Amino acid sequence: MLRNSLIALALLGVVACGKPAPGSLSPAGVRIWQADQAVVALGETQRIAIGLNGVKVCDPAPCHPLLSDTNTRIVIDAVSDGIGTIHQVPAGWKATGLAALDRIVARLDAAGKTTLASYVDAARALLNVP
Repeated sequence: MLRNSLIALALLGVVACGKPAPGSLSPAGVRIWQADQAVVALGETQRIAIGLNGVKVCDPAPCHPLLSDTNTRIVIDAVSDGIGTIHQVPAGWKATGLAALDRIVARLDAAGKTTLASYVDAARALLNVP
């Protein structure tokens, strides 16, 4: 049930953040808006990973986090690096955001990939909004 709540929350974040930049922004403002949306997408991915790490599952025994500590650390590290790069080079927001997601997927174990697949897909969709 908590997992379904996290999925719903993630989808709400994508809907809320996936809108185009306001038409009143200058070209520089649009770039900053887009960079901010990339930071939001990555931040949501990190927040969800931390939330899934807090969900305990006992099948199979022994009880363990739904997303392992190792997989959670992979997400945290990749997101932190990606956000740091976006802050330094806002114009590269899209490439940086997608690269961070690629890094996450490449380093996760099979269980982590399965658990986070829909969340990573949602973040990619947000980053690909014009």
